[in-house]
Amino acid sequence: MIAVLKICVTLIFVVALLQRKISIGNSMFAGASLLFIMCSPQWITLVLVGQSLLLNLSTWEIILALYLVMCLEYQLRTHGIIDGLMEAARTLLKSDKVLLALMPAFLGFLPSLGGAIFSAPLVESAGKQYNLSPERKTAINYWFRHLWECTNPIVPAVLLASEIAKVPVGALIAHMLWVSVLCFLLGWFYYISPLKSQVGIQTSKADLRSQKNNYWYVFMAVGPIIANFVLVVGFSFGPALSMFLAVAFMTLMLRQVPKDMIAMLKHAFDSKMLWGVVGILFFQYMLKETGIIADVALVLQNSGIPMVLVIGAIGFLAGVLTGTSQGYVAISFPLVAAVATGDITVSVVAYVAGFAGQMLSPAHLCFLVTLDYFKADFLKSMKSITVLSVVLLLALSIITIF
Repeated sequence: MIAVLKICVTLIFVVALLQRKISIGNSMFAGASLLFIMCSPQWITLVLVGQSLLLNLSTWEIILALYLVMCLEYQLRTHGIIDGLMEAARTLLKSDKVLLALMPAFLGFLPSLGGAIFSAPLVESAGKQYNLSPERKTAINYWFRHLWECTNPIVPAVLLASEIAKVPVGALIAHMLWVSVLCFLLGWFYYISPLKSQVGIQTSKADLRSQKNNYWYVFMAVGPIIANFVLVVGFSFGPALSMFLAVAFMTLMLRQVPKDMIAMLKHAFDSKMLWGVVGILFFQYMLKETGIIADVALVLQNSGIPMVLVIGAIGFLAGVLTGTSQGYVAISFPLVAAVATGDITVSVVAYVAGFAGQMLSPAHLCFLVTLDYFKADFLKSMKSITVLSVVLLLALSIITIF
């Protein structure tokens, strides 16, 4: 029980710092420091955390990939491609309400690191006429981007969960299709439906003459994303390398001069955001090295609560703590494999509960970049996400029982 209290104190501390406008990086380092002090601090623990942070290739992969995502965002924004894509989509869809949900959902198909930065400018553009608050734009971008977290066959966590639990990936996805449907309906009726309907757009002759330009904008916007998808899935490229090739391709297509390239590289170096990523990773490694997650899992296992609820609770807590799908799968699914190998129901409970926890995590990278982009308040942005995540957990409980 002491381990649970330590975790709760740490999370409350981190959220309090974020609410006081302390940067995410500093807040996560402070939370990790508090956790270290409460868990019998030893010098070797700090050494191991530091080694994991600095020597683990995945650390540099994440940082470099996110930096290159910002480079691509700069290219799309400064060359009018994002605005061109929005106009092309408006001509076809006739409604910015649809665009608000469609753009982050479409870009969410590609599970790129920090990929929420792609759709944030599109949500900004589509939401102009509705006078949305920064918090509402943050929630829309964040929620709709993750519609496919449980059903996208290229999400690494889905593949990892399937392998650990010994459940066929197709069967696992089939049993979680309801999650994507429910998340879309919840997001649409909570965020989009209350907005005033947009008057239909009439297609003029000028619009018809500009269709060729529209196709070019669509190609330039969608092309790098598809290329990234093909390189990662078809050729097993790392996210950093695939993003580098996408940025290099765009540099050639846009004929960027050295002056523009230097401006892009400077703009992409967002020290606040990158420091936030480092802080999140440091916090995750501290959780691992202090053994606090294992202690919490042991407490839940010995509580007399039914095992499916224990696994769900561990998955949820792991999602909140790590803020990553790989994190909650890595923590909760070894327990699934130990007590319920091949059990689809238990696997679904662990994964969906972890997903709900991840959506509420202050360490979630997508939430970090979206919050930073819209300059939104943490608690106000998280309020509606919490409501929808609770509904998702209730639906999971009902489906599991019946």
